[in-house]
Amino acid sequence: MSFRNACYHILAPASEAHEYKKRSQLFDVLLIALIIVNVAAMMLETVPGIPTVWQHELHVIEIVSVLIFTVEYLLRLYSSASAPNRPSREQTTPWQKRWAYIKSPMALVDLMAILPFYLSVFVAFDLRILRVFRVLRILKIGRYSRSMQTLVTVLRNESHSLIAAISVLLLFTVIAATCIYYIEHTAQPDVFSSIPASLWWALVTLTTVGYGDAVPVTALGKVFGGLITIMGICFYALPAGILSSSYTTQMQLKRDRFKDTVRSVLDDGKLSEHDVHHLEHVRALLDLDEEEAKLIVRLLQHHHKGLDN
Repeated sequence: MSFRNACYHILAPASEAHEYKKRSQLFDVLLIALIIVNVAAMMLETVPGIPTVWQHELHVIEIVSVLIFTVEYLLRLYSSASAPNRPSREQTTPWQKRWAYIKSPMALVDLMAILPFYLSVFVAFDLRILRVFRVLRILKIGRYSRSMQTLVTVLRNESHSLIAAISVLLLFTVIAATCIYYIEHTAQPDVFSSIPASLWWALVTLTTVGYGDAVPVTALGKVFGGLITIMGICFYALPAGILSSSYTTQMQLKRDRFKDTVRSVLDDGKLSEHDVHHLEHVRALLDLDEEEAKLIVRLLQHHHKGLDN
């Protein structure tokens, strides 16, 4: 296997690597540990007293992390040419595959993890902005989390429904802010000084947070505030319901795919060692619980034996 192909399989998540699986697992663990250490160091830099005492150590962690992330990004860019062609698409050249990687969401996360550091060398950067970009490095863990990938799939599939629900919420928030402004402005001109200022009350009331820094004092305002709180419970539950329903559907689809795979390997009536390894690989790809997967296999084996009898 060429160096480029070896890099591609090692850098890929271990669940997707067809070769060098153990090395890929080791790389995953080391990179996740580096990300956690890097984010922890970034957080410690904001604690009073620590930057002055541990300034050198924190700077070394940042330099080493950026160098490793840079090498990782360049190797991913180089080895992306070894990515397999999708069945539904025409054959692509290595440079087309590299360009496809550059445009991918995870590649943009990889780039944002290192780009601010190099820009700060040539451009005067506000350190607070630099820290914001540094904390984005934790998103790199999403490459190795099947649960995060499932959530992204759910958000993508339900994007239209979520946009519609959020649009209704924004519209209702503006209406609530407008009404409370005209109800409470005379009694509290400083608290409800304008409709934009009243948006804060509408938001915390509709979400039932109710910080208490802005509350109605008139009888009509209190009645309206209670109504808005009740309506907020109904309206703000919409996005959560959409997400939970879609997430449950995605998990059920994964279970169904695993069941189909088990049925296909049980056609000959037994499970060989190769079949067991194949099912374990599919289970890892689908991010199913190990105990749940074993239960599905046992149930389908029992069902298959019942059909044979």
